[in-house]
Amino acid sequence: MNTSKHDASARERRVTRMGSGLHGQIVNTLGQEIIDGSAATGSLMNADELVERFGVSRSVVREALRTLGSLGLVEARPQVGTRVLPPEAWDLLSPQVVTWRARGLQYESQLRELLELRHGVESSAAELAARRASDESGTQLVELAAHMRAAFEAGNADQFYAHDAEFHRLVLKSAGNIVIAQLAETISAAFNARRNNRSSPGAHTVSAEAVAQHEELANAIRGRDERGANQAVRDLVLHSIRELEDQQEVTRRLSAALQAARDARAEAR
Repeated sequence: MNTSKHDASARERRVTRMGSGLHGQIVNTLGQEIIDGSAATGSLMNADELVERFGVSRSVVREALRTLGSLGLVEARPQVGTRVLPPEAWDLLSPQVVTWRARGLQYESQLRELLELRHGVESSAAELAARRASDESGTQLVELAAHMRAAFEAGNADQFYAHDAEFHRLVLKSAGNIVIAQLAETISAAFNARRNNRSSPGAHTVSAEAVAQHEELANAIRGRDERGANQAVRDLVLHSIRELEDQQEVTRRLSAALQAARDARAEAR
């Protein structure tokens, strides 16, 4: 079986189950409301009210709530109902939860959390990949880095981000560790979310330096340079963290300047 085709079809099936039809629409709407806080922690989700709100059958609502429960967003209790759970209970590594958090106010905090996760896990994964990856996977990584360079030179951000997501997914898959491999879809979802949040801090990493760092990582893995692969990931992720911090500082300074200007106008009146 072609592993890459199997992985792609599996991802498509997950998206189809979650994102299409009445069930998917209700899950997406309620999930986003819980993540954003408009459905507050501890509040109850009344099935009858949801049936009326969405104009669907009770069975569709029950299935949607079961899906949210499997993600740790709600909990059904006898004689109580379905209660919204706090963030500590959420499946924060679920690609769907990653996507919901990225759409709201938690985008920046999640980005930092996942960058910190990648700094530890992906550096180890890259080292393992340099030892265990097939020759085919090593070649694919080099090709993806080349595609990233071509997209950068063409000014095509969409293609750059798409190849970037696939690159890091393949690094994790190539580690030969099924636990690490399960994080591949989480990281891929984070990269796709970044592609859709270009105006947010940490979103625009389309640069010659980023391309060069990916090329260095790909060549280290293909060349079986375990230490070089580990260091390449650490350098790449630390660069992203510094970029996020720099952009956040710019945002803070701009906000402070705008507030000072508003205060000055108020005093002038």
